Amino acid sequence: MTVVAPKPPRRPSTKGTAPAAPQAAEASLKAGHTHQAGPEELVNANFKVDAQFKHEVKMFAAMHKMTMVDVFRQGFALLKASKGG
Repeated sequence: MTVVAPKPPRRPSTKGTAPAAPQAAEASLKAGHTHQAGPEELVNANFKVDAQFKHEVKMFAAMHKMTMVDVFRQGFALLKASKGG
């Protein structure tokens, strides 16, 4: 003889609600990849350097209470001025 056990109760979903659909203008920009950053908008600039150079730049920046980005910006400004650009 087989005994039919009752099914366990359903638990409420913990996943939350689905995100809202993006606006039509935003969707078309992303789909066409036509967005161009403005002059004041921050963008990524990725490049590889050796570990020793990164360490030296990071230590220099820390000793002078600067960010690594500020070190590169000031360094580029000096190089640009010396090359007449």
